[in-house]
Parts: sequence; structure tokens; C-alpha cells
Amino acid sequence: MTPTSLPPRWRFGLAGLCLSLLSACASWHDTASTPLYRQLGGEAGITAVIDRTLERVSTDPRSRRTFEGIKMPYLKKSVAAHVCRVADGPCVYEGETMARAHGDLGITGAEFDLMVQVLREELDAAGASTAAKNELLRRLAPMRRDIVQH
Repeated sequence: MTPTSLPPRWRFGLAGLCLSLLSACASWHDTASTPLYRQLGGEAGITAVIDRTLERVSTDPRSRRTFEGIKMPYLKKSVAAHVCRVADGPCVYEGETMARAHGDLGITGAEFDLMVQVLREELDAAGASTAAKNELLRRLAPMRRDIVQH
């Protein structure tokens, strides 16, 4: 059976399927070739996500103790620059290593997991793709060993 011998509605459906597959392949290629920081909205998008994430975790009863006495504007700027850098962005991170910056804070696994959960929610709210979100979290995950103390 050739495509022209198919009933008209099947030909239309087959053509639609082919176009959908081609479109999916093209968008995957575009995403794969776009730097992660651009997939996350560039510096402005990353800064907005980090600002909201830090606002939430710094006021959450489960983690706010960690942020007591911290200059939040500086922290937001530093974390946004770090995440931008991790996402292959042009930002310059001038902060400490993760181990040095968090060494005396006694951050627990539960506090770290809350930060990841909130970051994931804020990335979703910002419209980040699942692939971009998962790639960023994959890149950030090894830092857990330098941040969690208990």
C-alpha cells in the first residue's frame, strides 16, 4: 500500500504525524544547542528564580535559621552568579567554595532537600523545560556533599 492509496483521512493523519515528529526533532535540536543558561532565561531569568527561591527558604520555618543575620541582597546576587556560571553563563562567581561558605552553618539534608524542592518549583513557575531543570539540578547535585553537614 502506497501513501497515495491510503484513504484521505489517513493521509492527513500520516502527514500530521510526520510534521509532529519533525517539529519535535527540530525543537530537541534547538534545545540541545542552546546554552543551559539561555534555556533558563539568561541572567535575568536565573536571577528571578534565585531571588524567589531564597525569599521562600529564608522565611520557611524549616530552613530560616540558616539565613539569620545574612545580607540577603548580597546572597541573592552571589547565588544567582554561581547558578548562572554552573549553567555555562557569562556570569562571574567570586564567592567562596561551597564547603567554605557552608562549613559552619550545620545545614541538614532536610534543609538542602527543601532548597532543591523550592528551586524546582520556582523553575517550573518560570516555565523552564523539564530538560533544562533536570540538567541544572544534575549539575548542582554534587554540591550536596560540600553543603550538608549532618
